[in-house]
Order: sequence, then structure tokens, then C-alpha cells
Amino acid sequence: MQVNPRNMKLTYANSVFHLLKPALLVFSLFLFAISASAQDEAEIETYFAETKLGESFNFNERTIHFKEVLVDSRCPSDVTCVRAGEAKILVEIFKGEKSLGKETISLGANVNSFKTSLAIFFEEELDIEFLSLSPYPKTSRKIKASDYQLQFKITETVKR
Repeated sequence: MQVNPRNMKLTYANSVFHLLKPALLVFSLFLFAISASAQDEAEIETYFAETKLGESFNFNERTIHFKEVLVDSRCPSDVTCVRAGEAKILVEIFKGEKSLGKETISLGANVNSFKTSLAIFFEEELDIEFLSLSPYPKTSRKIKASDYQLQFKITETVKR
């Protein structure tokens, strides 16, 4: 007896795929639900600040206090130097009224900004980018401590 292949039809109703389609759909929905729940929503908050020496910047019950200019050996803008120099500043970090510690930051003269993480002080993901320390030195004038201003940007990733 010979079987003619033209007479054999594989229909959707009598195939194994009929049983697998609902299982595949359930499995796909399960994977989608897992991936959606694994992604935490996060929002990025950015703060820009300019503080004078001795002043503080407050945000979300936290404070960055510009305590002191330890060293300012940046090359004056009206001179050509072999070495660019740097400025070292001291900031103190607070949460509420409690001091969490002090941090010495070095700002190079040839670097536009310096970014560091404040995660050692806070549990949250928090970065601070020191943008500039002004005024920039000139040979024609001595900078008084009260003239210093620190500009920085704080970026906080807030999980919702």
C-alpha cells in the first residue's frame, strides 16, 4: 500500500503546536512580568550651587559646607607656568544636624571639573561635581578668603 503525500495534511488542530501555544503564551507573560518587576523606577535630581567660603548648601536634609581653602597654588591667569598647580578645599558633609565627615577635594588648574561620589557618606547614589573655584588667581591681586566661591553640581539617583 502506497501513501500519497498529497493526501496527507498536517492541520493545526491535530498538531502538537495546538498544545504548546497556550503554554508559550503563559511563559512569555511570565518572563515579561519578571523583567518589569526587576526594573526599579529611578529619578535623577540635579542641584546646582554656588557657595562662598563658610557658607553651606542644603538639599533633602543634607548639607555641604564649604569650610576652607587649604591651598591655592593654581598658576595665575596672567602668567605662563611650567606647572598648572591646584587648589585644595575642605568640605564638611552633614545629614540633618549630624556631621558625617570632612572631605579634602583637589581641583587642578587644567581640569574643568572634578567629580566624586558621596556614597561613602550617604546610602543613596549621590555624586558631586566641583565645577570651579573662583576667583582665579592673578599676580596683580591677592585673593581674600571671603572672596572665594565654590560652584558645584550634585546629582542624586532617587529610587521610587
